[in-house]
Amino acid sequence: MVESSSSEFVLKYCDEGSLDTLYQENRTVYAHCEEGFWETDSIVYKPKEKVYPNMDSLFASDYEPVYSEFEDPRDHQVYKTVVLSESYGSADKIEVFAQNLNYGVMIDSSKRMLDDSKVEKHCELNDEWFCDNGWGGQYTWSEAMALPAKYDTLFWKESLEGDEQIHQGICPDGWHIMNGYEWRTYTSSAGLDLASKSNWKLKKIGANSSGMSVLFKMKAYDVSVMQAYFLLPKESSKIGTFAVTITEQSVWLGDDDHIGKHIPYSIRCVKDY
Repeated sequence: MVESSSSEFVLKYCDEGSLDTLYQENRTVYAHCEEGFWETDSIVYKPKEKVYPNMDSLFASDYEPVYSEFEDPRDHQVYKTVVLSESYGSADKIEVFAQNLNYGVMIDSSKRMLDDSKVEKHCELNDEWFCDNGWGGQYTWSEAMALPAKYDTLFWKESLEGDEQIHQGICPDGWHIMNGYEWRTYTSSAGLDLASKSNWKLKKIGANSSGMSVLFKMKAYDVSVMQAYFLLPKESSKIGTFAVTITEQSVWLGDDDHIGKHIPYSIRCVKDY
């Protein structure tokens, strides 16, 4: 608006007290008029569309892993399993889940929730789709070990038995949490051998030769952090546990890596032998 007088022209962009809403491609801007100028009250962004990863190549391999299946009698979920050998042609073998355990009730990862009466799991990006499509549940150390939550801040004496201890935790009957000895003896030190082809949008030669089909943690629906973490039954302190860390290039095992017990990570189950 332009007002005139004998001495001046005054340019006004809006009328005092007016409200306006501006709709843009990915946001909505709310504004009010103050002293002739628009002032922003708030900006509301449209939620980013969830584009889930393509999981068609979750268990794909350029080699020939010996896959089988196991149905968890507790909730009837069916898991792919794979046979791992100590070395090529070795008769020393174990059968292990080729995907992360996905047992329990999902809880909101943004809240501190502890209930020893049930198994509580976290899901990638706080979205149950990831739990149900290969990533499985993520558990605090005490939850994974089937112990009261207090053991996330206390020593559990049985874990002092070392890397080779067999502990069932929340794995099904007849199975136990993969321990440091089993990771060290039956898996490769090259992360690419353990990682699922689904971690890459383009074909990745050599990935998942073992059939372990490890999925990296997600930063966003279409962005991976290119690392995966697995809990071990062995503690490093009252508040810490040893873990396995896997990247495309390498694997850190047991005593080389440790995390806080309260941080939820994945587990793999091994058939008792």
